[in-house]
Amino acid sequence: MHQSCHDGECSKWWGAKFIVVGAVVLATAVYFPKYIWHMIGILLIAKGILKSATPVSEQCQPSPMKKGKK
Repeated sequence: MHQSCHDGECSKWWGAKFIVVGAVVLATAVYFPKYIWHMIGILLIAKGILKSATPVSEQCQPSPMKKGKK
């Protein structure tokens, strides 16, 4: 696997995860009106968008399971 892959998960999955976590942080910022929570949520969403915008490499494929000898 390529070095940018994480256990077969490419940047599209990581981008979606960051966007969801950022949205959850922004939703909880309503209950905790500190400015830092808004910035953390916005930065996570921005990181998710940037990761989603990167092209998927062909090298980032999960390796096939090797079958043992019978």
